[in-house]
Amino acid sequence: MSRSSLTEQLADLRRAYTGENLSQAVPAVRAVLHDLPADRRERVVDALRGRADARGLFLPDAPTDDQRALECVVLQTATDASAHLQLRPPASMLRPAHVFRAVEPADRPRLHLAEHALGPLLYELLPRHEDRWVAGVAGLRVRRHPRSVEVRLLDLDAGVVLAGVDDRAWAAGMTYVRTLLKGRDLHGPFAEGPLSDAEREHLAEFPRPTGLGSAVLRRYHLFTAAPWLRSLPQLDRWWLEWPESLGVAAVADRLLHPVFGLPRAVEAPSPAGGLGLTTGWHDLYLREVDPPDPAKEEALGAVEWPEGVTGWWEPPQEAVR
Repeated sequence: MSRSSLTEQLADLRRAYTGENLSQAVPAVRAVLHDLPADRRERVVDALRGRADARGLFLPDAPTDDQRALECVVLQTATDASAHLQLRPPASMLRPAHVFRAVEPADRPRLHLAEHALGPLLYELLPRHEDRWVAGVAGLRVRRHPRSVEVRLLDLDAGVVLAGVDDRAWAAGMTYVRTLLKGRDLHGPFAEGPLSDAEREHLAEFPRPTGLGSAVLRRYHLFTAAPWLRSLPQLDRWWLEWPESLGVAAVADRLLHPVFGLPRAVEAPSPAGGLGLTTGWHDLYLREVDPPDPAKEEALGAVEWPEGVTGWWEPPQEAVR
């Protein structure tokens, strides 16, 4: 197989997992191929034909435990934030409700946001002190740049970048957050500066998730053809579910792909239906649930939600006399 055709095949496959465009995927693939000796390049070709394993080369894992932990947190909050997107007027359970449209899986990934997603994501991410509890992600802080936002955890050496977030986008996102907080009568301050005592106590009681959530985040585009994705982490075990559409077996096959699948993962029994994958250390369970009923979409879209349900709430307009 020629170098150019191999590059094209690998780039197209990678894009199916990450959602990157060609200008992002092709240089990343070329850089890896350039450094491979001939025997390892042949192994990649064999892997594409199902005769070898080359996972981890062209879609790398997070390089450190710290980075993996942050990416797990980001996946969990992003799937929580998708519920907000379902309520964007007119509300819909069929319209795609995904926070990310693409992921560049570098050592510190660049995450490209879907339209309208920044506000819901910030609502779930930004830590706040509310009476005797911490909302959002304890220990998380953001640093704004002219066209991006860096997300990090104070107690870990890790970071991800939210790409394309300029001043205007940030203002719109924070308007969503403040509207929803006001509607829910939540007035606690956002956590700033060093890790607070309340955040330390929260982290001691509720440890952050670990495991394969990071690897799923780096392959998030696999799930964007479904209306939504939910995640439930329990320490280093993850459950993923989505409405019937993609096929559990088809998703599992992609996650076990010999080049772009999860390194060291094999199929395993699932305790609650669907399919399971395991690396021997970490487990991931996949299942589909009943799809939304299209017949209910019109009624759902006509609902006028009360204040505090969504950050897109607006006060009712008085009738003109």
